[in-house]
Amino acid sequence: MVKPEDIFIAISNSGETDEVLKLLPFLQDNQNFIISMTGNLNSTLARNSHCHLNISVPREACPLQLAPTSSTTASLVMGDSLTVALMEERGFKPEGFARFHPGGALGRKLLSKVRDEMISEAIPSIAIDTSFFDIVSAITQGQCGVVLVELAESLGIITDGDLRRFIEAHKEESFMCRAIDLVNSNPMFIDVGESMSNAYDVMDKKNVNFLIVKDEDDVVGVVKK
Repeated sequence: MVKPEDIFIAISNSGETDEVLKLLPFLQDNQNFIISMTGNLNSTLARNSHCHLNISVPREACPLQLAPTSSTTASLVMGDSLTVALMEERGFKPEGFARFHPGGALGRKLLSKVRDEMISEAIPSIAIDTSFFDIVSAITQGQCGVVLVELAESLGIITDGDLRRFIEAHKEESFMCRAIDLVNSNPMFIDVGESMSNAYDVMDKKNVNFLIVKDEDDVVGVVKK
């Protein structure tokens, strides 16, 4: 698996770890560039490396001075530093990270489109004069935490968060309200073809958890954090 063009990073606090030293003859014959990270500048591994990185620590965190603790942390810090330096040297972008890690949250955020993540089915819609209890029922049945409100010339939105905040502010009086008392008549919209990255940016900047998704002039769904 190790090709001549590969850079080999060997980590050993003592620099005398037998299973690492046994690799040196092969790596040297294979003409690999060897970077070592050790706590001993005069160790066998350090002396047989093209580049040595000092990860020595004055003492371990272990009270017995036996278990590697501070030294393993120093290794992690040095490894992260190498990674950051390489990212800057290569001009590595978040999109590149997402390509190699598509299953994670970053991949979903950067590679997915709004159309891939939006909720498009069973989004409840209510009239402006809908009662409080019917609003709660609609949000519960929709199971997406939001209900659309039909306004005269546009759409509004009520979220489960809006309900909670309204109840906290008005207590028992909340039960007598109508949709018009709760509705956000100026909700945020996003195009179906936008990236989820842009959608998250909009939600973060506007401090909202939902966006209404439009395909040209048609409302086709909602997207949420």
